Amino acid sequence: MAIGGADETAATTLFGILFLVFLGLGFRSIRQHRIADHREWMIRAFGVALGVATTRLIVGAFFAVGKLAPHEFFGTAFWLGFTLTLLGTEGWIHHSRGSSEIIRNFGGGLI
Repeated sequence: MAIGGADETAATTLFGILFLVFLGLGFRSIRQHRIADHREWMIRAFGVALGVATTRLIVGAFFAVGKLAPHEFFGTAFWLGFTLTLLGTEGWIHHSRGSSEIIRNFGGGLI
């Protein structure tokens, strides 16, 4: 049983499914020689995987405050950790998309 109960389980399940979906879409993109799309899907998958580390930092912050019991904040920490990391990942993709747009527009006609 998860420490955070159904809330933690829901977050873990959703982001686990997203991780597999992003990997699958990245694999499909590379098989179709869509390099820029592959890059973005793999960055998203990496972002979800990195969400585990972010979640641990947030759990540590909750422990440091010490006002709540673990079962009261674990679910919230998981949602915050995964969501913040995925939002940061999307921000990075959109920030760095300029270079991948060049690849998509130029390379798309060649491949």
